[in-house]
Amino acid sequence: MLRPGTRAPRIALMGAVAAGVLGLSACQAPARLDALPKSVTVGIQQNRDDYGPRRLEIKVANGGDGAITVTRATLESSVFATEASTERASEIPDGVTRDLRVVLGETVCAPGTPEDTRVRIEFETSDGRAGEATVTPGDRFGAIARVHAQDCLEETTLSIVDIVPADTLRVVDVAGVPTAQLDIAITPRGASGAAGAVTIDAIGRTILIRPPAADSWPVGATYTASDPASVVTLDIVPNNCNTHTVAEDKRGTFFPFEVTTDSGGEGTFYIGVTDAVRGQIYDYIAHDYCHWS
Repeated sequence: MLRPGTRAPRIALMGAVAAGVLGLSACQAPARLDALPKSVTVGIQQNRDDYGPRRLEIKVANGGDGAITVTRATLESSVFATEASTERASEIPDGVTRDLRVVLGETVCAPGTPEDTRVRIEFETSDGRAGEATVTPGDRFGAIARVHAQDCLEETTLSIVDIVPADTLRVVDVAGVPTAQLDIAITPRGASGAAGAVTIDAIGRTILIRPPAADSWPVGATYTASDPASVVTLDIVPNNCNTHTVAEDKRGTFFPFEVTTDSGGEGTFYIGVTDAVRGQIYDYIAHDYCHWS
Protein backbone atom coordinates (compact mmCIF):
# COMPACT_ATOMS: atom_id res chain seq x y z
CA MET A 1 0.00 0.00 0.00
CA LEU A 2 1.41 3.37 -1.05
CA ARG A 3 1.68 6.20 1.40
CA PRO A 4 0.11 9.53 0.37
CA GLY A 5 2.30 11.38 -2.16
CA THR A 6 4.08 8.22 -3.31
CA ARG A 7 4.30 7.68 -7.13
CA ALA A 8 2.91 4.51 -8.74
CA PRO A 9 5.54 2.13 -10.10
CA ARG A 10 6.56 2.96 -13.69
CA ILE A 11 5.71 -0.54 -14.93
CA ALA A 12 2.11 -0.16 -13.80
CA LEU A 13 1.70 3.08 -15.77
CA MET A 14 3.21 1.52 -18.89
CA GLY A 15 0.86 -1.42 -18.62
CA ALA A 16 -2.16 0.85 -18.41
CA VAL A 17 -1.09 2.80 -21.52
CA ALA A 18 -0.46 -0.40 -23.47
CA ALA A 19 -3.86 -1.76 -22.57
CA GLY A 20 -5.48 1.48 -23.76
CA VAL A 21 -3.67 1.33 -27.09
CA LEU A 22 -4.70 -2.28 -27.62
CA GLY A 23 -8.26 -1.35 -26.82
CA LEU A 24 -8.26 1.44 -29.42
CA SER A 25 -6.73 -0.88 -32.03
CA ALA A 26 -9.40 -3.49 -31.45
CA CYS A 27 -12.11 -0.88 -32.15
CA GLN A 28 -10.63 0.40 -35.40
CA ALA A 29 -12.28 -0.80 -38.67
CA PRO A 30 -10.11 -2.99 -40.90
CA ALA A 31 -8.38 -1.23 -43.77
CA ARG A 32 -10.39 -1.01 -47.03
CA LEU A 33 -9.35 -3.42 -49.73
CA ASP A 34 -8.07 -1.95 -52.99
CA ALA A 35 -8.26 -5.14 -55.06
CA LEU A 36 -10.86 -7.82 -55.67
CA PRO A 37 -10.25 -11.30 -54.28
CA LYS A 38 -8.05 -13.23 -56.70
CA SER A 39 -10.85 -15.66 -57.53
CA VAL A 40 -13.19 -12.87 -58.76
CA THR A 41 -13.17 -11.87 -62.44
CA VAL A 42 -15.12 -9.18 -64.29
CA GLY A 43 -16.34 -9.10 -67.89
CA ILE A 44 -18.98 -7.39 -70.00
CA GLN A 45 -21.47 -8.57 -72.60
CA GLN A 46 -24.76 -7.54 -74.18
CA ASN A 47 -27.66 -9.97 -74.50
CA ARG A 48 -30.26 -9.80 -77.25
CA ASP A 49 -32.91 -8.33 -74.96
CA ASP A 50 -30.47 -5.59 -73.90
CA TYR A 51 -30.21 -4.01 -77.35
CA GLY A 52 -33.42 -1.98 -77.31
CA PRO A 53 -33.09 -0.59 -73.76
CA ARG A 54 -29.35 0.12 -74.35
CA ARG A 55 -28.22 -2.04 -71.48
CA LEU A 56 -24.96 -3.83 -70.82
CA GLU A 57 -24.25 -6.74 -68.49
CA ILE A 58 -21.31 -6.51 -66.10
CA LYS A 59 -20.46 -10.17 -65.43
CA VAL A 60 -18.93 -10.78 -62.01
CA ALA A 61 -17.72 -14.37 -61.53
CA ASN A 62 -16.78 -15.62 -58.07
CA GLY A 63 -14.31 -18.49 -58.39
CA GLY A 64 -14.53 -19.60 -54.78
CA ASP A 65 -12.71 -17.83 -51.92
CA GLY A 66 -15.86 -16.90 -50.03
CA ALA A 67 -18.99 -15.00 -50.98
CA ILE A 68 -18.79 -11.34 -51.88
CA THR A 69 -21.47 -8.68 -52.14
CA VAL A 70 -21.16 -6.14 -54.93
CA THR A 71 -22.69 -2.99 -53.48
CA ARG A 72 -22.21 -1.06 -56.72
CA ALA A 73 -20.70 -1.74 -60.14
CA THR A 74 -19.95 1.18 -62.44
CA LEU A 75 -18.97 1.14 -66.11
CA GLU A 76 -16.63 3.98 -67.06
CA SER A 77 -15.77 4.38 -70.75
CA SER A 78 -14.33 7.11 -72.93
CA VAL A 79 -16.89 6.30 -75.66
CA PHE A 80 -19.92 7.04 -73.45
CA ALA A 81 -20.73 10.48 -72.08
CA THR A 82 -21.66 9.32 -68.57
CA GLU A 83 -20.94 6.50 -66.18
CA ALA A 84 -23.43 3.63 -65.89
CA SER A 85 -24.03 2.11 -62.45
CA THR A 86 -26.07 -0.71 -60.97
CA GLU A 87 -29.04 0.24 -58.81
CA ARG A 88 -28.87 -2.39 -56.05
CA ALA A 89 -26.45 -4.68 -54.23
CA SER A 90 -25.93 -8.27 -55.38
CA GLU A 91 -24.56 -11.14 -53.30
CA ILE A 92 -22.36 -13.53 -55.28
CA PRO A 93 -21.72 -16.88 -53.55
CA ASP A 94 -18.78 -19.17 -54.32
CA GLY A 95 -18.91 -20.60 -57.81
CA VAL A 96 -21.63 -18.21 -59.02
CA THR A 97 -21.61 -15.62 -61.82
CA ARG A 98 -24.00 -12.68 -61.70
CA ASP A 99 -24.93 -10.47 -64.64
CA LEU A 100 -25.33 -6.94 -63.28
CA ARG A 101 -27.30 -4.71 -65.67
CA VAL A 102 -26.42 -1.09 -66.35
CA VAL A 103 -28.06 1.38 -68.75
CA LEU A 104 -25.60 3.03 -71.10
CA GLY A 105 -25.29 6.78 -71.46
CA GLU A 106 -25.12 8.67 -74.74
CA THR A 107 -22.35 7.63 -77.10
CA VAL A 108 -19.40 9.92 -77.79
CA CYS A 109 -18.88 9.92 -81.57
CA ALA A 110 -16.04 12.43 -81.86
CA PRO A 111 -13.59 11.17 -84.50
CA GLY A 112 -10.47 9.61 -83.08
CA THR A 113 -11.86 8.97 -79.60
CA PRO A 114 -9.78 6.09 -78.19
CA GLU A 115 -11.75 3.41 -76.40
CA ASP A 116 -10.77 3.11 -72.73
CA THR A 117 -13.21 1.11 -70.61
CA ARG A 118 -13.00 0.27 -66.92
CA VAL A 119 -15.36 -1.21 -64.33
CA ARG A 120 -15.30 0.06 -60.76
CA ILE A 121 -16.50 -2.51 -58.22
CA GLU A 122 -17.48 -1.54 -54.69
CA PHE A 123 -17.77 -4.69 -52.60
CA GLU A 124 -17.87 -6.41 -49.23
CA THR A 125 -16.33 -9.79 -48.41
CA SER A 126 -17.91 -12.53 -46.31
CA ASP A 127 -15.66 -11.64 -43.35
CA GLY A 128 -17.00 -8.08 -43.24
CA ARG A 129 -14.24 -6.21 -45.04
CA ALA A 130 -15.14 -3.54 -47.61
CA GLY A 131 -13.24 -2.49 -50.67
CA GLU A 132 -13.21 -0.78 -54.04
CA ALA A 133 -11.32 -1.87 -57.13
CA THR A 134 -11.13 -0.63 -60.72
CA VAL A 135 -10.43 -3.29 -63.35
CA THR A 136 -10.24 -3.65 -67.12
CA PRO A 137 -13.11 -6.02 -67.94
CA GLY A 138 -12.99 -8.84 -70.43
CA ASP A 139 -15.09 -8.13 -73.53
CA ARG A 140 -15.09 -11.43 -75.37
CA PHE A 141 -17.66 -10.46 -78.00
CA GLY A 142 -16.56 -6.85 -78.48
CA ALA A 143 -19.77 -5.39 -77.03
CA ILE A 144 -18.35 -1.92 -76.43
CA ALA A 145 -16.93 -1.55 -79.95
CA ARG A 146 -20.14 -2.87 -81.53
CA VAL A 147 -22.46 -0.59 -79.57
CA HIS A 148 -20.23 2.40 -80.25
CA ALA A 149 -20.03 1.69 -83.99
CA GLN A 150 -23.80 1.15 -84.31
CA ASP A 151 -24.62 4.27 -82.32
CA CYS A 152 -22.29 6.48 -84.32
CA LEU A 153 -23.50 5.09 -87.64
CA GLU A 154 -27.08 5.74 -86.55
CA GLU A 155 -26.19 9.26 -85.39
CA THR A 156 -24.54 10.07 -88.72
CA THR A 157 -27.45 8.65 -90.74
CA LEU A 158 -30.17 10.35 -88.71
CA SER A 159 -28.36 13.69 -88.91
CA ILE A 160 -29.03 13.55 -92.68
CA VAL A 161 -32.42 11.82 -92.87
CA ASP A 162 -35.21 10.89 -90.49
CA ILE A 163 -36.43 7.27 -90.68
CA VAL A 164 -39.88 6.60 -89.23
CA PRO A 165 -41.94 3.40 -89.60
CA ALA A 166 -45.68 4.03 -90.01
CA ASP A 167 -47.97 3.68 -87.01
CA THR A 168 -50.33 1.22 -88.77
CA LEU A 169 -49.90 -2.08 -90.58
CA ARG A 170 -51.88 -3.16 -93.65
CA VAL A 171 -52.73 -6.76 -94.53
CA VAL A 172 -53.28 -7.44 -98.24
CA ASP A 173 -53.58 -10.48 -100.50
CA VAL A 174 -50.50 -11.06 -102.67
CA ALA A 175 -50.94 -14.04 -105.03
CA GLY A 176 -53.21 -15.73 -102.51
CA VAL A 177 -50.88 -15.13 -99.55
CA PRO A 178 -51.97 -12.81 -96.73
CA THR A 179 -49.12 -10.31 -96.62
CA ALA A 180 -48.50 -7.49 -94.16
CA GLN A 181 -47.29 -4.16 -95.50
CA LEU A 182 -45.45 -1.52 -93.52
CA ASP A 183 -44.51 1.90 -94.87
CA ILE A 184 -41.26 3.49 -93.74
CA ALA A 185 -40.94 7.23 -94.33
CA ILE A 186 -37.45 8.52 -95.15
CA THR A 187 -37.39 12.29 -94.78
CA PRO A 188 -34.20 14.29 -95.45
CA ARG A 189 -33.68 16.97 -92.79
CA GLY A 190 -33.32 19.93 -95.15
CA ALA A 191 -31.55 23.02 -93.87
CA SER A 192 -31.15 21.51 -90.39
CA GLY A 193 -29.48 18.39 -91.74
CA ALA A 194 -25.80 17.55 -91.77
CA ALA A 195 -23.58 17.65 -94.82
CA GLY A 196 -22.78 14.46 -96.66
CA ALA A 197 -24.76 11.56 -98.03
CA VAL A 198 -25.99 8.22 -96.76
CA THR A 199 -26.97 5.17 -98.78
CA ILE A 200 -29.57 2.81 -97.35
CA ASP A 201 -28.44 -0.42 -99.00
CA ALA A 202 -31.08 -2.75 -97.58
CA ILE A 203 -33.35 -3.49 -94.62
CA GLY A 204 -32.67 -6.93 -93.19
CA ARG A 205 -35.03 -9.63 -92.00
CA THR A 206 -35.54 -10.15 -88.29
CA ILE A 207 -35.85 -13.24 -86.12
CA LEU A 208 -39.63 -12.89 -86.49
CA ILE A 209 -40.40 -11.59 -90.00
CA ARG A 210 -38.92 -11.50 -93.50
CA PRO A 211 -39.67 -10.56 -97.10
CA PRO A 212 -41.80 -13.13 -98.99
CA ALA A 213 -38.91 -14.44 -101.12
CA ALA A 214 -35.62 -12.99 -99.87
CA ASP A 215 -33.45 -12.39 -96.82
CA SER A 216 -33.70 -8.61 -97.00
CA TRP A 217 -35.68 -5.76 -98.50
CA PRO A 218 -33.39 -4.03 -101.03
CA VAL A 219 -33.45 -0.24 -100.98
CA GLY A 220 -30.29 0.95 -102.72
CA ALA A 221 -31.09 4.66 -102.42
CA THR A 222 -28.71 7.50 -101.56
CA TYR A 223 -29.91 10.57 -99.67
CA THR A 224 -28.56 13.98 -98.80
CA ALA A 225 -30.26 16.41 -96.45
CA SER A 226 -31.68 18.39 -99.37
CA ASP A 227 -33.30 15.46 -101.23
CA PRO A 228 -37.10 14.99 -101.38
CA ALA A 229 -38.87 12.65 -98.97
CA SER A 230 -39.68 9.10 -99.98
CA VAL A 231 -41.50 6.03 -98.67
CA VAL A 232 -40.24 2.45 -98.67
CA THR A 233 -42.98 -0.20 -98.41
CA LEU A 234 -42.06 -3.56 -96.91
CA ASP A 235 -44.03 -6.70 -97.85
CA ILE A 236 -43.83 -8.90 -94.76
CA VAL A 237 -44.46 -12.57 -93.94
CA PRO A 238 -43.47 -14.48 -90.78
CA ASN A 239 -40.40 -16.70 -90.65
CA ASN A 240 -42.51 -19.55 -89.27
CA CYS A 241 -45.73 -20.34 -87.42
CA ASN A 242 -44.11 -21.54 -84.20
CA THR A 243 -46.07 -19.98 -81.32
CA HIS A 244 -42.88 -19.71 -79.25
CA THR A 245 -41.40 -17.33 -81.83
CA VAL A 246 -44.02 -14.73 -80.94
CA ALA A 247 -44.40 -15.62 -77.27
CA GLU A 248 -40.67 -15.22 -76.63
CA ASP A 249 -40.02 -12.36 -79.04
CA LYS A 250 -37.65 -9.61 -77.93
CA ARG A 251 -36.10 -8.18 -81.11
CA GLY A 252 -38.36 -9.38 -83.89
CA THR A 253 -39.80 -5.93 -84.63
CA PHE A 254 -36.48 -4.08 -84.77
CA PHE A 255 -35.45 -3.71 -88.40
CA PRO A 256 -31.71 -3.80 -89.24
CA PHE A 257 -30.84 -0.95 -91.61
CA GLU A 258 -27.72 -1.64 -93.66
CA VAL A 259 -26.19 1.70 -94.58
CA THR A 260 -23.07 3.28 -96.04
CA THR A 261 -22.01 6.91 -95.57
CA ASP A 262 -19.84 8.94 -97.91
CA SER A 263 -17.46 9.54 -95.01
CA GLY A 264 -16.54 5.86 -94.95
CA GLY A 265 -18.97 4.56 -92.34
CA GLU A 266 -20.57 1.21 -93.09
CA GLY A 267 -22.64 -1.21 -91.05
CA THR A 268 -26.00 -1.88 -89.47
CA PHE A 269 -28.18 -0.19 -86.88
CA TYR A 270 -31.71 -0.96 -85.74
CA ILE A 271 -35.00 0.93 -85.84
CA GLY A 272 -38.03 -0.44 -84.05
CA VAL A 273 -41.74 0.05 -84.59
CA THR A 274 -44.21 1.47 -82.09
CA ASP A 275 -45.88 -0.72 -79.48
CA ALA A 276 -49.12 -0.47 -81.46
CA VAL A 277 -47.51 -1.77 -84.65
CA ARG A 278 -45.71 -4.50 -82.72
CA GLY A 279 -49.10 -5.73 -81.53
CA GLN A 280 -50.48 -5.53 -85.08
CA ILE A 281 -47.59 -7.65 -86.38
CA TYR A 282 -48.27 -10.28 -83.70
CA ASP A 283 -51.98 -10.28 -84.59
CA TYR A 284 -51.21 -10.62 -88.29
CA ILE A 285 -49.00 -13.64 -87.65
CA ALA A 286 -51.44 -15.28 -85.24
CA HIS A 287 -54.70 -14.70 -87.08
CA ASP A 288 -54.17 -13.72 -90.72
CA TYR A 289 -51.20 -15.93 -91.62
CA CYS A 290 -50.89 -18.82 -89.15
CA HIS A 291 -54.59 -19.10 -88.18
CA TRP A 292 -53.91 -19.97 -84.54
CA SER A 293 -57.46 -19.01 -83.63
